[in-house]
Amino acid sequence: IVELQNGRTIKIRHRPMPGGGWVATHEDITEQRQSEVKIEYMAHHDALTELANRVLLNERLEHALGYKEMIAVHHLDLDQFKAVNDTFGHHAGDKLLKIVAERLGGLIRESDTIARMGGDEFVIVQAPIADPADATSLAQRVIKLLSEPYDIDGHQAVIGASIGISVGPGDGTSPDKLLRNADLALYRAKGDGRGTFRFFEPVMDLQMQTRRLMEQDLRKALPAGEFELHY
Repeated sequence: IVELQNGRTIKIRHRPMPGGGWVATHEDITEQRQSEVKIEYMAHHDALTELANRVLLNERLEHALGYKEMIAVHHLDLDQFKAVNDTFGHHAGDKLLKIVAERLGGLIRESDTIARMGGDEFVIVQAPIADPADATSLAQRVIKLLSEPYDIDGHQAVIGASIGISVGPGDGTSPDKLLRNADLALYRAKGDGRGTFRFFEPVMDLQMQTRRLMEQDLRKALPAGEFELHY
């Protein structure tokens, strides 16, 4: 396959002839190549914001963990985003998400990755970091920038951001573990009043496991008639 300077892609085949010699065929596969590149891009990026999607995020996390360096995973959730959707419509919500993606892009380094997880959730992989204080600094800048007003079709919208942070490899040596622990930290940040960030702590996992066990027990107890009503 030969890439020409004018942007065309030519596929060259050499085939032997029965009586000796060779036949060379030149096929223009430019459109096929462009389609393959487009499909590959779509498989790894979010259609709305063009940020990385979950597939590419996992690949980048695996790659970063392979260097055995300290990394931070920031799980972001936009506060008051539903109010924007309900007030101005989904079209305005989509525009806001695109602006959020642009703002986040101006805060990260070339070695970092931003991904949209769906809805109004984003993940930033900060890799590498020298100290958890680097993650603190980025989280504070993200919260400050995303809290600034948005001009959407002549209307002003104001949202915020809550962030949960896990730091690898201490909080996890796999993408799934780091993402799960960042999600637990986000749950705590939202519970503490939103518009803030929290680092993952092992006690968060214990509390969540305890809550799940209680929920399971309650679901079993109801059909079994194990509740007692006291006035």
